Amino acid sequence: MPFLSEPGSLDNLTVEEQRNLQEAWVHLLRLCGTQSITHGAPDKSQEFLQNLDNKSPENFRQGLWDTILVDHPDATVLRFLRARDWDVVKAINMLASAVNWRIERKINADLNREGESVGLKEMQTADEEGFIRQYHSGKSYIRGTDKDGRPVYIIKVRLHDPSKQSAAAMETYVLHNIEMLRVMSRERHDKVCLIFDLTGFGLRNMDFHVVKFLIQTMEARYPETLGVVLVHNAPFVFWGIWNIIKHWLPPIIASKIHFTSGNKGLAKFISTDNLQTCYGGGDAWEYKYVDPVPGENERMQSEEKKVKIQSERDELVDQFHQLTAEWVSMEPESVLGKEKNAERDDSVKELRLNFWTLDPYVRATTYYHRVGVINRQGEIDFKAAN
Repeated sequence: MPFLSEPGSLDNLTVEEQRNLQEAWVHLLRLCGTQSITHGAPDKSQEFLQNLDNKSPENFRQGLWDTILVDHPDATVLRFLRARDWDVVKAINMLASAVNWRIERKINADLNREGESVGLKEMQTADEEGFIRQYHSGKSYIRGTDKDGRPVYIIKVRLHDPSKQSAAAMETYVLHNIEMLRVMSRERHDKVCLIFDLTGFGLRNMDFHVVKFLIQTMEARYPETLGVVLVHNAPFVFWGIWNIIKHWLPPIIASKIHFTSGNKGLAKFISTDNLQTCYGGGDAWEYKYVDPVPGENERMQSEEKKVKIQSERDELVDQFHQLTAEWVSMEPESVLGKEKNAERDDSVKELRLNFWTLDPYVRATTYYHRVGVINRQGEIDFKAAN
């Protein structure tokens, strides 16, 4: 049976939703400094700029494309439109805020650039030690896909001890994993299946700060990224905690939560060949962290090569912006509108090839690169064995 995209997704848009997408791009292009747009949407740049610390078009443009990553640019914008019920102004305010947040948190400048390479330092800060310790603990990892083809991210809560690392170290670990999920969740399978495995959970494992941080971050900074959340094998002690947590949940996230128990509960969402043997499946793989090795990020030292590839990317972004500026004034279902949108899609293919060429120069090697789940060309094998 062919996969059917959810309503409001890239290849499943009504005419009105396409027009909303066009209007959203009008605002984004203006924020990026493009003025030659023949679309009647009022200029609300000043309103959107209130969400930005650095109000230069160049800064916003860079931040926007650092947010898009390997996504189809329209798919990124559609996440925010769906999250704000297709209110274009609210969606662009939300996206501008997320762009500003990524810049403030130095998601690309520090988090992705350094990543697990901090484990190679002779002298680590306490937070760097705490960050790497999370990977060694085996408390969370990506393994396999669910029945809808979405990557499965498993969190074994019993392995978490809030006292063994700072809140800052945990936030860095959470964000680093979300960023990895972002580049693995693509095309029609652009959401994730999240399993909170509460087997063996006790009050000693409860970390309200991390739970609240995860909820707020997924809702405001990575909207429409969660496909389904499975709370698995919740013990009796958890239900009192749940009465607190459920009041923090936005309705859109709450609607995705399912409680499962036993192997049959997970099998409703994930086929047995994608379930580890500990969950009654046929996958005998077990997580074991592989440490970073000297030299694995050698290309990051080649500044000249990086600048050349980045320059090529800037030209491709210019091309996409120009095509989009032409497309936004066209009827989306007209012959000209469809032809122009097809040109945009061809431009996106080039942007994606460039992303994977640039990636090893700007993002440190991860555990998933070292074990073969993803390579530097962007090819993915969710069942790779280390």
